[in-house]
Amino acid sequence: MIKKIDNTDLEAAVNLANQVFHEFIAEGYSEEGRQTFTNYLDFKLEEMNEDLISGHKVLWGFYEDGRIVGVIGTRDELHISLMFVDKDYHHRGIARALFDTVLAELKSQHPGDPFVLTVNSSPYAVAVYHRFGFVDIAGEQENNGIRFVPMKMTINQHE
Repeated sequence: MIKKIDNTDLEAAVNLANQVFHEFIAEGYSEEGRQTFTNYLDFKLEEMNEDLISGHKVLWGFYEDGRIVGVIGTRDELHISLMFVDKDYHHRGIARALFDTVLAELKSQHPGDPFVLTVNSSPYAVAVYHRFGFVDIAGEQENNGIRFVPMKMTINQHE
């Protein structure tokens, strides 16, 4: 089941993101990058509820047996800010289902209008975003130790 995450499940979502980051992504980052990401999640936990209420950020969770096993988040509506899936649930279509949910929501908010969705993908997830239809808009970059590839996907709803 996929549903929007509210403050009652926020801590579980942030914990999942932290766990998956450290299992799959952190090894390729400098100490600065690992600390930047941890600080980002700490900020999320403290400030995210306000951002969720204001609509500045939206989180969706994939639930199995009442537990969050996947999470995707957007900020400023058209930017994917995070996507993580529990390692025991990889290759089951969860990331695709979460992405499709976000895409359907955005299409309903922009009926008939083209729009551009962006993401700063970790090097680990670039292939996943390519499968979703994103294209690189620049090579790998680094900011505060966080490695990422800026990507975009243009949605033309009239096609």
